[in-house]
Amino acid sequence: MLKEFWDVVQAVGTWPGAVITHDRRGLCLTLNGVKLGHLDWDGRLVLPFGPEMRNELVAEKMAIRGPDQAHMEYATLEVRTSDDVHRGLWLLRFAYLIEDAKRDACANVAAQKPDTAL
Repeated sequence: MLKEFWDVVQAVGTWPGAVITHDRRGLCLTLNGVKLGHLDWDGRLVLPFGPEMRNELVAEKMAIRGPDQAHMEYATLEVRTSDDVHRGLWLLRFAYLIEDAKRDACANVAAQKPDTAL
């Protein structure tokens, strides 16, 4: 498991704009200011997806609900094998794309001038 944990850390560390910080539970993974997830010291990858996306990922068996997160807006992946590493990296990229799309949508709306002809 230790190898797989570090495989995730090393891969994310190569992404331009990636920042990895530690706390008592593990490592917080961010990219360009977007929180991608938290990699706990026990190999549990916790991803901040909303309830609808979390439910879809669980239904597709891409992630699970953590035992202590049944009612929270997180998806979880236990990183134990090389397949888990690949799935975890895919989910981290997906988390970034979803959050980045939200930012872009907000920026585009804010940049538009209000239509005074209405």
